[in-house]
Amino acid sequence: MKTQKLALVKSIIFSLLICLSIFLIFMITISDIQQEESNVIIPIHHRTEDISEILDVVENETNIVKININLNSTNSKQSVATNSMDDIANEKKDQLKQNMFIDLSWKVKIEDKISCLNNNRGGVYLFHMRKAAGTSLRTYLKLLTMNHQMSFHETEGKIINSNILKSPGIMSFTSLRHPVARIKSLYWYEHVEWYYIIAQNPSVAKSYKVWVDAWLDGSEWKNAFTAANPGNTYMEIENYYVKSLSGWKGVGNIGEEDLERAKEVLQMFDMVLITEWLLEGGQVRMMDTYFRISRSIRQIRDMKGNSIMISKYHDVLAKDEEEVDDLLRARNKYDILLYDYAQELVRNRLQAMSHIDLNSSKPYDMNSCPFVSTYLESMYQEDLGVFRPPKHKGPLE
Repeated sequence: MKTQKLALVKSIIFSLLICLSIFLIFMITISDIQQEESNVIIPIHHRTEDISEILDVVENETNIVKININLNSTNSKQSVATNSMDDIANEKKDQLKQNMFIDLSWKVKIEDKISCLNNNRGGVYLFHMRKAAGTSLRTYLKLLTMNHQMSFHETEGKIINSNILKSPGIMSFTSLRHPVARIKSLYWYEHVEWYYIIAQNPSVAKSYKVWVDAWLDGSEWKNAFTAANPGNTYMEIENYYVKSLSGWKGVGNIGEEDLERAKEVLQMFDMVLITEWLLEGGQVRMMDTYFRISRSIRQIRDMKGNSIMISKYHDVLAKDEEEVDDLLRARNKYDILLYDYAQELVRNRLQAMSHIDLNSSKPYDMNSCPFVSTYLESMYQEDLGVFRPPKHKGPLE
C-alpha cells in the first residue's frame, strides 16, 4: 500500500512540473510577441512623399526610444525602434529630419536645376580638379551648355570660392580620383611629357622621387613657389583636394577641421564624380540619363597622358615608385579620407537617382533660373578661369 501511495505522489508531482513548464513557455512566447508588436520598422527610400509618412508615424508614436539612421551605409539600412519614452518623441523626430536632410535636399535641388536646364536657363560651373578627368568633364559640359544655350564657367588651379556654389541656377560639377594615382598622372603629364616630347629637352626632366621631394610641403622649392603664388593649387601634391575646398591660403598644416570643411563644401556640389567610375556603372547611367547629350560621358576621353612613354621610361625615371607611393599615401592622409567620403556621397546619391523627376518642366522664375553669365562673371571674376602660375614645370635648376 505504501509503495502505491508513493508512486501516486510521484506521478502528481511529475504532472505538476509538466504543467508548470508549459505555462512558463507560454508566458515567454506571449512576451516575445508583445515585444515584436511594440517595434516599428520603417524603410526610408529617399522619396519626398515618404517623409511625411515617416514623420507622422514618429509624431503619433508615443513609445520612441531610439532612432538609428545611417545615410552613409552602402546598403542604406535604416530603422526606427520604439519603446516607452514619450518625452523624447519630438527630439527624435527632429533628429530624423536632420539625418534625412542631406539626400533629400540634394534630390529637390537637382530637380530644380534640371528644370532650369530643360528651360534653357541657368548655367554650368566646373571646379576642375587637376588630373582627375577634369579635361574630359570640361568637354562634356561644354557640349551640354551648347545644347541648352547656357553659359559655362570654370575654376582650375585656385582654391574655391564656395559662394559660387550657392548661385541660383548654377549646376556645379567636380571630380575626384585616388590621390596617389592623380599625383603620378600629374608627374608624367606636367613634367615628363613636357620635357621629353614638347620641349624636346629630356635631360632637364627629374626622376619621380626628385620631383615629389621638390613639390612636397616644406621643401625649399615648394616654399618659394607658394610664397610667389598664394592661394594657388595648380601644382599641389599634398592634400590637394582638402586644400582646394577648405579655403587654404598656403600657410599652415592641413588638419581635421580642414577635412570637415572640405566635406561640407563637397556636399554643396550638384554633381560629384569619381574618375575611376567614369567608364561604366551607375555614375555613367546617371550622367547620360540626366543630361541626354549626343555623346556619353564614357565616350569622351580627353585625359592627357602618354601610356607608351610611361612604359618606355618608367624604369629610368620611376625605379623608386613603390617607396615614393608609400610616402605620398602617408602625406596625403586627409585627401584619402576625403576621397573615401566622396565615394560614399556618390553611392548615396546614386541610390536616390530613381526618385528624381528628370522631365521636370515646372514653372520657373528669374530668381531660381536666371541667365547667369553676366552676373556670375561680374561677381566672381577673380575666382573664374585657369590659374597656371610660372615655374609649374619645375623643379628648375
